[in-house]
Amino acid sequence: MALSGPNGAGKSTLLKILAGLLAPTTGEGEVFGQSLQSGGALRAQAGFLPVRGYLYDELTAAENLRFTLRMSGLDTGAELMQQALERVGLAAVAAERLRTFSAGMRQRLALAQLLIRPVRLALLDEPYSGLDAEGAQLVDDIVSDFKADGRSVVLASHRVGRAVEQAEFKADLNRGHLELTGGNA
Repeated sequence: MALSGPNGAGKSTLLKILAGLLAPTTGEGEVFGQSLQSGGALRAQAGFLPVRGYLYDELTAAENLRFTLRMSGLDTGAELMQQALERVGLAAVAAERLRTFSAGMRQRLALAQLLIRPVRLALLDEPYSGLDAEGAQLVDDIVSDFKADGRSVVLASHRVGRAVEQAEFKADLNRGHLELTGGNA
């Protein structure tokens, strides 16, 4: 689903609720049969790619991925991390500290964080931010792969552009009101 809306509409907040990182203040909903009020159950199934990522400048690219795996309670095997770094085009800089990375490289590493976790729901907040054409195509390819694997994806942006091409559904969010505006399914 492509989720659009102006800056400040609540897109990031909605993604955090769907990821189980925030509890809704009003209303009810479910994701995979889990109440939006039960954050822990949702966190295990959802992968959230925030606008700026959860990355640490003093760690290397590989160390950032290892930390992500540890915090998720997963095996920190080097093979999985290497595959993710290769997929996002950062294998050659795996040992470099993040403080030297460009915005596009940081976004690619955030995508690698998403790839190393076995999530059923990928929540991407402004996933094309800071990426060149090749990086944007990488996002499209990853979304296509997630869809082919039967996983759900929500791409949120204030400019939907390419996200709409990938989406089966489109929804607009404005001042907390969500409206399904189209669908290809």
